[in-house]
Amino acid sequence: MNLDADLDRFLERLRARLVSGAATYGDASFTRPAAELLDEVQQELEDVCGWGLILWLRLERLRAAVERVEELGGADGRQ
Repeated sequence: MNLDADLDRFLERLRARLVSGAATYGDASFTRPAAELLDEVQQELEDVCGWGLILWLRLERLRAAVERVEELGGADGRQ
């Protein structure tokens, strides 16, 4: 892991999103009522949680598949 490179990549992606948003919406975010921005943030957090659940469910299915392979004796390459 290279924290500096990872942080640079994150900031590049964030900057690209901000530029894209500014091109689409202009400076509207700076004048929107704070309650609307709070609602946007809340919706985004709900999305993140939802995607987290989807990934968790996929990992559970993957775990079950790995366990089935292990039961068949194929996980360690010694069949």
